[in-house]
Amino acid sequence: MAMPLCIKRPVHCQEQGILLIRRPLYDNNTHHILVQVPRPVVMEENNPLIHKGEISFGAVLGLCTGYFIKKIGRLFALMVGLGFVFLQYMSLNGYVTVHWDRMSRGYAKGMGVGPDGKVTVRDVNSRWQKFVGFLTHNLQFKSTFLIGLYAGMRYG
Repeated sequence: MAMPLCIKRPVHCQEQGILLIRRPLYDNNTHHILVQVPRPVVMEENNPLIHKGEISFGAVLGLCTGYFIKKIGRLFALMVGLGFVFLQYMSLNGYVTVHWDRMSRGYAKGMGVGPDGKVTVRDVNSRWQKFVGFLTHNLQFKSTFLIGLYAGMRYG
């Protein structure tokens, strides 16, 4: 005999570590739906998905790395600016001749620009993604590290 379409799927209830399974039974002789008595099944204890130690460890590492990147970035910007002013002063007084076109080509080559020869947001974003990939290589706590990295760069 065919089973009627009104039979529901089994209901799984979870209560205090015990899994109760209720499955409807169909009696072929009387064509009635019977309910099976629930039987307890002991569930395995699952490990938590997020460990508190990993959250704090990743966030602290990211915060320190972001702070370091921000301070080194400022120092690098200071050195580039100071170098530019020094080169301009030396060029103005005739001590050196600066080939800005060569410097521009070297910068473009370092940034990995396309055939148009311009540094676009896409080029900078690509370099940033490679840098973040380098920092988060083989880390299991990438999300908390990146949150800490952002906080360190923002507030450091």
